[in-house]
Amino acid sequence: MKITRLRTLHQENPLGIDKTPWFSWNLESELQNVMQTGYRLCVADAEGHCLWDSGNRVSEENSFIPYEGEKLQSRSRYYWTVSVQNDQGETAQESAWFETAVLDCGEWSAKWAESKLPMRERASGFGNQPSATLFRKNFIVRKPLKEVRLYATARGVYRLYLNGKRADARELAPGYASYDALQPYQTYDLSAKLKKGENCLGFYVGDGWFYNQETTMHKDKAASGHHAVLFELVLQYTDGTEDWILSDEQVKTAYGPVCFSDLFGGERYDARAEIEGWSRPDFQDAGWENVSTAPAEVNKLQAANDDVILPVKEFPVAELFEAPNGDLIADFKQNMAGRVRVRTQLPEGMTIALEHFETLGPDGNYFNTIMSTNGVGAGADQKVEYVSNGSPADYAPYFTYLGFRYVRIRFYDAEGRELTGNGRPHLSPEALTAEALSTNKENLGTFTCSDEKLNRLYSNIRWSQTSNTVSIPTDCPQREKAGWTGDAGIYIETALLNEDVTPFFTRWLESVKADQQENGAVPMVVPFNETYRFMSQMMAQMTQTVGHVAPAGWGDASVKVPWTMYKVTGNKEILKSSYELMKRWCDYVITSAEAVGRPELPPEKERYLWDTGFHYGEWVIPSTSKGGFDDQQATGMAMALTGRYIAPIFGYVSVSTMAKTAKLLERREDAEKYGDVAAKMKDAIMSCLIGPNGEPPAEYMGAYVLLLYFDLVPEKWRAAYVEHLLEMIRANGGCLDTGFLATPYLLETLEKNGYVNKAYDLLFQTKNPSWLYEVEHGATTIWETWNAVAEDGMPQHVSMNHYSFGCVAEWMFRVIGGIEPLEPGFWRFAINPRIDDRLSFAEREYLSEQGMIRCKWRREEDGMHVEFTIPCNTRASVCLPDGTMQEYGSGSYQIIW
Repeated sequence: MKITRLRTLHQENPLGIDKTPWFSWNLESELQNVMQTGYRLCVADAEGHCLWDSGNRVSEENSFIPYEGEKLQSRSRYYWTVSVQNDQGETAQESAWFETAVLDCGEWSAKWAESKLPMRERASGFGNQPSATLFRKNFIVRKPLKEVRLYATARGVYRLYLNGKRADARELAPGYASYDALQPYQTYDLSAKLKKGENCLGFYVGDGWFYNQETTMHKDKAASGHHAVLFELVLQYTDGTEDWILSDEQVKTAYGPVCFSDLFGGERYDARAEIEGWSRPDFQDAGWENVSTAPAEVNKLQAANDDVILPVKEFPVAELFEAPNGDLIADFKQNMAGRVRVRTQLPEGMTIALEHFETLGPDGNYFNTIMSTNGVGAGADQKVEYVSNGSPADYAPYFTYLGFRYVRIRFYDAEGRELTGNGRPHLSPEALTAEALSTNKENLGTFTCSDEKLNRLYSNIRWSQTSNTVSIPTDCPQREKAGWTGDAGIYIETALLNEDVTPFFTRWLESVKADQQENGAVPMVVPFNETYRFMSQMMAQMTQTVGHVAPAGWGDASVKVPWTMYKVTGNKEILKSSYELMKRWCDYVITSAEAVGRPELPPEKERYLWDTGFHYGEWVIPSTSKGGFDDQQATGMAMALTGRYIAPIFGYVSVSTMAKTAKLLERREDAEKYGDVAAKMKDAIMSCLIGPNGEPPAEYMGAYVLLLYFDLVPEKWRAAYVEHLLEMIRANGGCLDTGFLATPYLLETLEKNGYVNKAYDLLFQTKNPSWLYEVEHGATTIWETWNAVAEDGMPQHVSMNHYSFGCVAEWMFRVIGGIEPLEPGFWRFAINPRIDDRLSFAEREYLSEQGMIRCKWRREEDGMHVEFTIPCNTRASVCLPDGTMQEYGSGSYQIIW
């Protein structure tokens, strides 16, 4: 037996944490039926002093085990060792480490070093931002070094430089958060990068999320705000002494070649303004401006060592062509969030402009899916310009990322005249490379099968996840880049089954907590920036809601996200840390339900139906959104009608989940309270939302799906509801007609009611609306709406890169892939593929909290061959050829059906 994948806070040897750690590990053994019988955890400091010894614990637990020892100190490395015994008499031991950042905010000594350079006032759109700012500070290394740590952040986004070179490859640090309450910072190990004598620390800072007019917390303040840096560089010498280099009045600033940058508008880089050697210690900065300083709001500072945005994959140009209208267009054959790297040499003063977009029009020309001139999406020009200094160029944007598959390329001479046709400089396809950007995460899952369309669908799902996990969970990478809570709640389970997003969503939930309103309402977008605060206020006025609106299905993510994290990984710690968030949201739901929305109902029932306030309803139901978001009448009617069942149902689901959470965490009083309210909510739905003759609250497919899935249909009507759901699908040409909040439950509802074949029919459907309609129409990511591209190829003005409807992957993993969890964290699971005649093989792998689970099946002449792997410390119920289930322990097996 050996111990693998030692993790602290789900990270491998994390550098710079500021939370109480918890520990996880996996077991591997060549023996079968191996279960852990006990463990011992010891944590020691760098000198070997033991801070915590758990003692020998008789337990199968191997994940999310919290530290219970002496108080940890800031800026210190600790080593932990786990010893494990199993039921086969084997033992093993392994060690790992973690390092703390600043645990007591009062220990910060640095000040904000703020630029005093003149700057233009910001507005949305390409070119309406100030230049990015260079910061530098020289310092002396006096003696031989032992360790060097830098703790750094910025107002804006920054790149770090040291002695003339980039210190690492991360982009868009410090990341995005609810800046009113949280200011992320990073920890760097610079021990091997400094030299004795004079050194220089440099930062290049652009607007990023902090100052962008679509993402800022306060537009008025951001419009005229200056870039700033905050850092503490700690030099630990071998003789035990230290020097501290702080951001202070000695930091100097200047402007560089990034003329302006914007997360939506794009960036302009003028190579003629490059400053050679600006971050080297020998650079002469006499003409640079000293900064002003301001006290740091240290209570906001939060270590974000896990939020590392990196280029995760490169794409060469698949086709460089001239469109029918004469435009030069590069196609990378993959929609993504990222940037394009340009390698070329142009005459001095010549500009190459890259305009990023997602799809061609039916005429084969450039098509802009982002047409907003005001409100959300305004200023999303997605344009990058590089102005040559006459030398060879290797440039990729510094402070922006774009959502695109295609790039339109234009050239301008030094006087600004566009060069077209034969007057354009030659550009080879090799000169352009697309770089997909995403927060770095460990891959956990794979899926493949005999149907290439389903494989393309799975690829599309993964690429939408990659594109929309850039610092926060976003809805799209081009128009909004916003943390819509509903989208996160819909997709969280699939996200967890694809990648290790536990650190990612744990960090985002901190912003959810910070943005929760005094009355418990959770905003529709987190971070809750000014753009969406304004929208929320308008919606509240429309519905006479006190305070900000909290739409059902969106605010409910405050319960669903942590509960799903527990369900998939067994993470009770996230339930503990999110408990007050969940509880306050449920209290908000209960209070909102008590307000009278339908006075014709019996008061004792009506007070348990959430039927007040603003709600998006089911959202983008295909039959009600054929005209796109521009058809406001159809959209508004669908929101109103579907909101009648969405709010009561999702309010009930959150409250009942709260009751389960309280019971799990042994909060007995809360468990009884929320359990009682949930029972009354269920009764109110069944007796008031459903009519006396079984009439649904609205004649939408999603209403039947949700009522059936959450067991809210009286038993005497259940069979009729199932049959009517099937009839609605038949009447719709064998296609689905569900929106955001019902689609995640559609296939499982059919499956659980004995119609797995009908679920397969929907999955294999290629008519509009369906998942494979998108595939057949060239999608490489998941669309925002089912009708994003019409049969004639005409796109709507919507995003082509939303992950929400990619939630179907969870069903594919269970039913096609054959791996179904039976207990939280996959302690027990089933191997039970439900195989359709249209498939001849499938394989699913998932690296669970316990280790790798595999299921691979294929059709052979002698029957169905099923191969499966069960990791140590788990048990699986395996479907046998006669349909019975038999329990297996760890090991690799093969059976023939």
